[in-house]
Amino acid sequence: MKALKIAGFGLLAVCQSLPQSATTALSFDAASVRAYHEGDGAAIGTSGGPETRDPGRYVGRGMPLRLYLCVAFNIRDCQEQISGPRWIDDKYDIVANVPPGSTKEQFRTMLQNLLGTRFHLMLHQEMKTLPVYELMVAKGGPKLKRSVEEARDAPQGVVTGKVEHDADGFPIVPPGRPALIRSFGPGWVSHWRARQQPMSRLAEALGQPNASGRQVIDKTGLSGEYDFTLSYQMRPPGANPGDDAPGLILEDALEQQLGLKLVNGKAPFDFVVIESGERAPVDN
Repeated sequence: MKALKIAGFGLLAVCQSLPQSATTALSFDAASVRAYHEGDGAAIGTSGGPETRDPGRYVGRGMPLRLYLCVAFNIRDCQEQISGPRWIDDKYDIVANVPPGSTKEQFRTMLQNLLGTRFHLMLHQEMKTLPVYELMVAKGGPKLKRSVEEARDAPQGVVTGKVEHDADGFPIVPPGRPALIRSFGPGWVSHWRARQQPMSRLAEALGQPNASGRQVIDKTGLSGEYDFTLSYQMRPPGANPGDDAPGLILEDALEQQLGLKLVNGKAPFDFVVIESGERAPVDN
């Protein structure tokens, strides 16, 4: 498979939806990429970009290059689907000014082009079929409460500050903030509370390593947004409950509490292979 460099970097993921001239021209208004230095006092993490509270500015502090690539290519499993030299796990700071009105897809292309240019990356993509779970409606139908339309004072999924819990151990979502929040209680019990969440968001959360252990594809056919709670013992689907873990496993909790089920399936996924590049980003 032919490797592509710099300008072709952005085309790998978006050539089907954007003409080449538009794709290669997409770039941040200004951007800096620097090696991360511990002890500078800045909070570690990422923030901003389209569909957030700060759509005009994207900031990453102390995050590995692997994660930025994951964001750029919209990949769900960074460890499994991105491979390359060991230094892709080195940490970097990125600060970028996003042009007004940019979409998420355009933002990802800008990030692809930025990383490709600053790190002189050569890469290729491969398609592989992996086992997944398909989230489907169980026999008897869904047991979900459709969300009531209400004013929102924060973007989807954003909850800041300390999370409070109710008497049953479920996290409390602040008013006006659509989100899916998970917390863990004694005995490896996982409590989830969702407000104004689509089934695609539930599938994404179920696909995290500390949930089902596989990526999950939404096949429920349920549109709109829902409010729900979910509580289960943290053991993989299909596990037999033991004397020391009498709670519901995830698959049983999904069916009894939400009227949904996980079914074995397979799906194709993109894998990004970094063939070469420069560990130190070029000057800003």
